This record gives sequence, C-alpha cells and structure tokens, in this order.
Amino acid sequence: MKVAIIGGGVAGIAAAYALLADKRVTAVHLLEATGRYGGRARTDTASIPGFAFDKGAQCIQDPTRNPLTEIAKKLGFETVEEDAGYRLRVETEDGWKTLPTTEPAIQAIVDEIQASFNENSQKPNVIVAGKPRRTDAAELFGHATSTYGPFTESAETWQTIAADRAREAEGDGANNLLVTKGIGSLVAAWGQKLRPTSGSSYIEHFGAVVSRIVYDDDKVTLTYDSQRLTVDACIVTVPVSVLGNGSIVFEPPLPDTHRNALKVLRLGSYKKLALRLRTPPADIVPGTHYYLAEDDPPGVWQYYRLPYADDVLIAHAAGDFAAALDGLPDSEVFKLFKTRIQTACDGVFFTTGRALTNWSNEPAARGAYSYSAFIGGGPDDPDALRARNALTVPVKRLYFAGEATDPACYGTLQAAYFSGERAAQAVLADVHASCAAFDRAATVAR
Repeated sequence: MKVAIIGGGVAGIAAAYALLADKRVTAVHLLEATGRYGGRARTDTASIPGFAFDKGAQCIQDPTRNPLTEIAKKLGFETVEEDAGYRLRVETEDGWKTLPTTEPAIQAIVDEIQASFNENSQKPNVIVAGKPRRTDAAELFGHATSTYGPFTESAETWQTIAADRAREAEGDGANNLLVTKGIGSLVAAWGQKLRPTSGSSYIEHFGAVVSRIVYDDDKVTLTYDSQRLTVDACIVTVPVSVLGNGSIVFEPPLPDTHRNALKVLRLGSYKKLALRLRTPPADIVPGTHYYLAEDDPPGVWQYYRLPYADDVLIAHAAGDFAAALDGLPDSEVFKLFKTRIQTACDGVFFTTGRALTNWSNEPAARGAYSYSAFIGGGPDDPDALRARNALTVPVKRLYFAGEATDPACYGTLQAAYFSGERAAQAVLADVHASCAAFDRAATVAR
C-alpha cells in the first residue's frame, strides 16, 4: 500500500513514523511545500549568531505527556525548565514601575472575562467575552493577561467560541521545557531521521506545492508543480487557513461538513521578535515575563530574557495587535518596539542581531495557530463547535490531521503529534478492513 502525506510538520512526521512501522505499507511519500521539516515549528539560527530563535512554538508544553520530551532526550537536545513569573510594566504618576498582574483595575477585567466565559461556555456558539468598551491600559492588560486572551488563543476574546476552550484538556501541571537549540531544530532533526531509519520505503518531496487532489473510493491523485502522484490513501496536514483559502482544489469538492468546518477553523495572528542586548538591563530580570501596553496600534507586548540566553530580548504580540504589526514593514515593527521598551525601561541598549516573524504572510501557513471563530448563528447552533471533530472524519481515501483537528489541546505541538498518529491509525484500520473484505470475497468465490 502506498500512502502520501501532505505537510512535513509534527503531524506529518508523526504520521510517517506510524505508517512506516506497519509492514502492509510499502511506500510513504511526504510532500512538503518548503525545503525543510518542521511546519510552524521553525528555528532561526542565522539572524542572531549563537542564538536559536524559535519562530513558532517556544516550549514543550505538558512535558510529562508530550512525546517531544522523549524525542528530545533520544536526539540529545538539551532542555531547561521554564519557571516564569509575570509582571506589568506601567507608567504611573511617580514614573515607570513594575507591578503585579493582579493590580485591582486589571484583575477586575480578568474577573469579568472569566465570568463571561463561565456563562458562555454553556452554549455551543457564544463568544468568550465582548469587545472592550474602550481601550485604556487596564482593559488592554486585562485581555492580555487573561487565560482566554490572545496570547493563549492567537485571537481576541470576542472572536473565539467559549465552548471550544471549555472542552480543552487540563495541563499536567509541570513546568514547560525550553529547548536551548530551538524546538524547530528538534522537530527538523526528528524528521531527518525518517529516511535513514526507513530506507527506500520512505520518499520525501521538498518544494512540492500541492495544487490539486483528485480522490475516489480506491485511490488519490496529487498534482504538485508539474508532476502527479497516485497513492492508495492520503493524509492532509496542511494548515486549515491554507485549506480554507482554496489553495488546494479538491475533486470532487469536499463535503459540506468539511467545508463548513474550514470556515470556522482559522489561524490567528502571533508575532515574535528578538534583539541582541548590548548590556544587561536591570529592569528586565531573566525568567520574568513583562507586559507593556502600546498606544498605536493599540495592543500589548510581552517581553522577557531567557535564563540561558540573557543577552537577547524577546517580545511577543498576539491577536489583532499582531495582525496590525504584520501589516507594517519589519523596520517599523522593530522601531515601534525599541521606542516603547526604551521609554519604559532604563538601560536598554541594542547591538547588531535581530529576528522577526510574520506568519500571516507565510504562504504555507497564513497564520499562527487555530481557534474556532464565531461566524454568526444562534447560541445553540452546534456547527461551529463540531468543526474540529468534523474535520477528522475521512472522506473516502482522504484523512485530515494537524493541531486544529484536536479539541483537547489544539494550538500545540502535542496536538499535531497526536493527530498525525490518529490519522495514520485510521488509514491502517481501513487497509485492514479492506484486506479482510477482499479475503472474504475470495473465499466465497472459491
């Protein structure tokens, strides 16, 4: 049996390993649009010499049950526990101060969002919380520090469905693990082990941009560049934003359930930048994450120094703020952050070396990670909440995977891993069923 996998991120790699472990699979073709493994897990080691800048995932979440923890050990990648604290950097009448995130005015907003979530999560199609009535610093900070805000969901609280988050699995309670060489480097190294461990049964196709998928009950034919590949089954791990924008034509068109799911499932915006520091600033303690409000465009930066690379300052932006930054030239984004951080903190000076992301404009991604969008309908309309599960249902010989298809821990690398294994097992189960049916028919014929 020949199987194709579209996408060389965590989901695609996990699916490949699972398929290649089964003797019934004679060939696995992995088609990746870029020239590397990793998908949205990508490490930039060139922009800031000596520093691994993770453009996507920053840490291994839930390390006691995340498969990447064991993969890092096997491949010899050093990890460091992240024991982060969170603080606000706020301008007061007495100058700039570092304050707790539980400041009364901010905590009131957080509590308001929590109460809204508690109520709205009881219905399948209601947003987490309403849009702020104003955009003062307290509301900006409240939405940024809320566990339901853009730094968690990659979208704003008034864009995401509460019931989607309500069914998310609880974390394991362990500290996240930082990978000193970068998570993207770890995932790439894991993918690069496929060929030497699988021999000729594994074929990788880099730079293969799939434009058309023709499928029926027995086979799937993929068109990429000027080539065609026909296989017995295909696992699609392409980000939902790319599937939803029509970059790949399906013949016949996908069922209404899947097309509706792709209207709901979207990738939000998340932006990261890094700058090398000339001297260590006293106002920024390594291991502590600080929130700093921006005026125009309005939003919140989260910035910090890593305990093992404290000569680099990293900053994040998310949701609508990140989307606005993605629309600016890179030089303007760096200038905006530099101006703001040097206003808020003493002794912040930079030297050469900087890095930046722009996932919104990446052709193979078109966003950061998934959320279930509110697209109208009544509060009891079940369609939006069904979207993640709907996309896991095979369509003839097509199977779908990726972090967006996992309701329990969407938006994470472990979700991508589990979804890839799930899709591979579904392929193998269907193969087994088909073989059994063929054997029964042959027996009857004899």
